[in-house]
Parts: sequence; C-alpha cells; structure tokens
Amino acid sequence: MPAVAQVWPKVTEFLDGAELERFESRALVALRALDAARALSPDGPDGSGEPDGSAEPAGQTAKAIDEAAREVAAVFEAHAPLGALLAAEFDELAARQERFGPAAAPPHWVLWQRSLLVPVMYATDRQATESAVSGEVSYGATRGELAYGEALVGIPDDHHVGAVEKPRLWRLRLRKDPATVVTLGATEESSPEKFTRRVRAQLDECDVRQALVFVHGYNVKFPDAAIRAAQIAYDLNFTGVPMLYSWPSKGVPLGYVADRDAADRSVPYFQEFLRRVLGETGVDEVHVVAHSMGNRVLTQALADFDSTSLPDGSGRLGQVIFAAPDVDAEVFRHRLPRILRQARGCTLYASSKDRALAASKGLADFARAGQAGSGIVVAPGLDTIDATELDTGLMSHSYVGDHRSVLSDVYGLLRQGLPPSRRFGLAPVAHPAGTYWAFQPQ
Repeated sequence: MPAVAQVWPKVTEFLDGAELERFESRALVALRALDAARALSPDGPDGSGEPDGSAEPAGQTAKAIDEAAREVAAVFEAHAPLGALLAAEFDELAARQERFGPAAAPPHWVLWQRSLLVPVMYATDRQATESAVSGEVSYGATRGELAYGEALVGIPDDHHVGAVEKPRLWRLRLRKDPATVVTLGATEESSPEKFTRRVRAQLDECDVRQALVFVHGYNVKFPDAAIRAAQIAYDLNFTGVPMLYSWPSKGVPLGYVADRDAADRSVPYFQEFLRRVLGETGVDEVHVVAHSMGNRVLTQALADFDSTSLPDGSGRLGQVIFAAPDVDAEVFRHRLPRILRQARGCTLYASSKDRALAASKGLADFARAGQAGSGIVVAPGLDTIDATELDTGLMSHSYVGDHRSVLSDVYGLLRQGLPPSRRFGLAPVAHPAGTYWAFQPQ
C-alpha cells in the first residue's frame, strides 16, 4: 500500500542487524498476506472493480483483508517510531483522497480531517431550543412553527455504503479516530429568506440544479434524521443540494400514536417548505425520499398540492420515492392519482418481511402501503419494487437507507434516470393491476 511504501525506506534509520532482519521478514509475510486477501476482493487487488477470479464470499474476503491489514499494522506498531510514521503517512494520504463517488462533491462540501462535511439544508416544525452556554440550536419532540436552517454532518473517510458509523474493513486502522463516526456538527437556524439565498448559492456551485429532500419516519430524533439525509445523499453520489424535512417525532418507541398525529399536523408546513424550495431557490428539480410514517406527511401534502399556483420559472417535482410507507394501503391508492400528476415519476419500495409495518397493521387493522405479498400496491404510473428477497435485517424496515442493493437501485433511478427494466437485479412480476418489479434472491 502507498503508506507502507513511503515509510519503508526510513526503516533502516531505526533498525539494524538482526532486529532489522526480523522486522523485514515479518513485514513481508504480512504484506504478501494482505496482497493475497485483496486479490480476492470483488473490487480487485487495485480497487479497479476487476476481480481476480475468486468465488470467495464477500464477507469472508473482507474479514481476511481486515485481519491481514491489522497484522501489517502490528508489525510497524511494535516499533513506536515506525508506527507513528506510518500513521502520519496514512493520515496524509487520507486527507488527499477523494471521498465522494464517481462525481466530484460540490465545492461547499468541506474536507475536514478525515471526513467530508455535508451541509444539509433543513426545514422543521419542531420547537427550537438554544443552549444558554454554547448558543447552539437543537430540536426536540415539542411541536413548533416552521423553521429553516443548515446542519453540517460529517461523513468519515471509512464510511460504508448504507451504514452510519461502521468503518470499512479494508482500511488499515492504526489508532482510534473520531472521524470514523458519522456525526452531526453545527446546526444553524436561519430566516426563510436566508435559507432561500443559501440554497440558491449552493445550487450555483452544483453540477445539477437539483435538491434531494428526505422526510424521516416514526421514532426519529432530529440529529438522526439529519445524519440519515446526509448519508443517503453521500451514498447516492448526489451532486445537488441535500435537504431534510423533520417533523416533531417523539423519538421513542412508545410514541407511535403521538407521532402519527404530529405527522398529520406537519402537512401544511411541509407544503409551505416545498413551495419555497420550488418557487424561490432557482432549483430545476426536487426529488423526495420519504420513509415509513414520513409518507403520511408526503402523500397528504402532495395529494393537495397545487403546482400550477407556483410562479413562472419554478422548479418541478422529479422522482418521488415512497420507502416502506406506513400509510393505509387503500388511502395510498386513493391519493396516488393526484400525486402522479405532480411528479415526473413515483416509486414505491415494499417488503412482506417488514416487521415494523406488520406491527402497524396490527394496530390499525388495515394493510400498509409498504407491505408486499398478495396486497402489494400496483397502479399505472407507479413503479413498485418488492424488496422481500433481500436480506434487510431484523426489522426489514429501513432498507432504503441501509441496504447496498436498494441504494444502488435508487442511484440508477435518480442519478442515471433508468426505468426498472434497465436497473440491475430486478425482475418483472405479473399482477392483475399491471407489472411490478422484484429484487432477485442474493
């Protein structure tokens, strides 16, 4: 690896004789093991994406790379000066490394230590509180009036697609570093006018004049919502402006009924936010991803939204993604025709393994729009994607933000404009109401 190559010529400054021979012997064995493990990676030994012809499962490959990298680290750390040199060299390389997908990050996404600070422009009807000591603004579960602002989220160099804190296994870890954790940094509330100017300025620096709005679900606190909005934008290599709409969820498992009512209350505030973004920022297109109960906000808002009342030159709604919607399936079907008229495209992700929605159905006694199976929602103009066959975790509810295959599918939709028929891993399924698409078993 490049860091080792930079430090290797300096080894003789600290070691000689038998000690040098022992070091070189152990280091070469460890480096050969690391090279062999990386050759088995699906990304190839050089990260080029070309494998070396191995059928070894990805999880075992990653574990082998991690173990081999740790052994290399141990060899150098056994000699304190060399360990410190290697750590410094690695940090320098990491600081120069491009951290953001195939396309370049917008220039206002600032590099900081070993992370990328992603500005998330937000609107919320949570009540703001200001620290008497630091003056920092935070948002809790109390209902408030519509407020705007900007939150900075640090995405670490070792970020895994679909993860929030887990470092990449292949990256050599020499010491603990706070930059390995996704964190919410400064949160600054602003006036609506300043928010508009800030978004316009960011769009002027982006290669696309687009925004991606994330609307969170039930049992979500503001910091977690901001982090998820940034993580999704980062993982999608989205080069427009990431945004968040955060409604006053209680952020506790027992707050389901209160959250449901809070989501309904937030509808006019979300509509006001949407009118501002579409009509005043100079955006060309706004994509929206709503998760779980956040779809109560989104579907009610769009069903009653009048895009014809926007000023001339306003942006338009692009792709609208209903991710595991915790909305009555019949209500969803009823609202859908009015929503379809507002957007360029609509996509529904559903799963019959979703335990959270199964519990919601038990409470409401009616199927949810995010459930697959015999009652899956299929309608003309709606692309329905069944994620049942994917391994989506214990609850199988947050797969749109967590699962690499689903994120890749959303990438194909948002970044490449591909219909389901041209996206990888999807197969058509016949249905009395038309055709829907299903992920194939992995």
